[in-house]
Amino acid sequence: MEKEESLMIKLTPEFQNKLFSNLLKEHGRHKLSQEIGKSRSILYHYKNYRVKAIPDFVLKRAIKLSKYSKEKLKRNIVKKYFKEDQDQKVLNQGREIRNNQLKKWKQEIPNLKLILKNNHLDFEKWFFSYKKLIDFGARKFNYIKKEKDYLEISYMAHSNKEKKEFILRFPRKIILDKEFLYFFGLWCGDRSGGGRLGICNQNKDILSFTENFLKRNFQNIEKILYISKNIREPNIFYDKKFIIDKEIRGWALSVHSINGIFSSFFYYLQNYLEDFLKKASNLECFFAGLFDAEGNVSLYNKSFRWACKNKGLVKIYSKFLGNLDLYKSYSGGCLISYNKKSFYENILPHLKHEKKINHTLFLCKGEGKIPSDLNDILIYIKNNPSKTQKEITKALKKSKVYSELGLLREFGFILAEDYPLRFKLNNENKKNFRSLKS
Repeated sequence: MEKEESLMIKLTPEFQNKLFSNLLKEHGRHKLSQEIGKSRSILYHYKNYRVKAIPDFVLKRAIKLSKYSKEKLKRNIVKKYFKEDQDQKVLNQGREIRNNQLKKWKQEIPNLKLILKNNHLDFEKWFFSYKKLIDFGARKFNYIKKEKDYLEISYMAHSNKEKKEFILRFPRKIILDKEFLYFFGLWCGDRSGGGRLGICNQNKDILSFTENFLKRNFQNIEKILYISKNIREPNIFYDKKFIIDKEIRGWALSVHSINGIFSSFFYYLQNYLEDFLKKASNLECFFAGLFDAEGNVSLYNKSFRWACKNKGLVKIYSKFLGNLDLYKSYSGGCLISYNKKSFYENILPHLKHEKKINHTLFLCKGEGKIPSDLNDILIYIKNNPSKTQKEITKALKKSKVYSELGLLREFGFILAEDYPLRFKLNNENKKNFRSLKS
């Protein structure tokens, strides 16, 4: 519609009544309808002022048929406006009313301390406050059932342009055991996006744990593989695949349930993260999950690092890692700990990521599978004994050999003699070379 055609005119009630009363009397309803281009039924609404604004092109035709002058028309115009502008104004008013109502309902969602019991979270109490935010308009719940251990809800929503029924389940209460603390830490680091509750990762043990955890909490599982172009697919089951056209190359599997409500509950918990961690026992499980998602064992400077750039979360994490004697400094991208004893006793027992477990064992005790970078150094020294650090660095094209050689010496894998130091294998410590491959 052209903007000129959407111009609306509001007249005084008396003038509008006289204008259309006279026109109907002179021309009749059928003929007048044809002359001004409006349906017969609306003519009486104009006459009785039940429709208080008339399109400008309709009014011009009506005045032309009547005995009224343009000057008299002008004197009886109350207001002019474009229909789309008025519609937008009404929409904005509606949005403001809706937003104010949503803000009020959000304020009614209970504080964490009201749903956090001794050993569980009262999800049911949270849900019946949160449901007001979505149980209106097009997406109303068909039913809510209370079973012994879970809630079941049904609602209608559009999916692929079709209206479908969706059925979701939730635990009525969530036990704050070690598995939940680990999953929550994992979710804080590697969560699936959107309205999905789950984890996006490569590690099979982490993905398997996630699937089992979600199933125990009454969730239906979906697996989506995200993979770059020209990357060989991993030998792993998935339901859907998306090709990523970005410079970063690789793949990840998202194991999740499509459950925006349950996902919102976890965001709610994260908003109260400091209060939650204050009350929760087994904090080491939370930080083990976070480490499996975002952690790194640095063999170079003998440290453990939790990657995080969110300033608010860094403040919280550093406080509670400090309580475990696992926080030394923040690099701008990682929270760093050098406390091998505390990490070995508190975090390692709860890790699931095989590579991080192996690196931790080696850094703390010199045990387990030798990390590949260190294995390369040992193989080179085995085949080229009595080489200096400079010669080893040049041959392997590495930049961190000094620290790695120090670590291998610390655990008795190699010996050093002369000056400058020349390195050779410690043949008396043969038990350490079971995993050494040439």
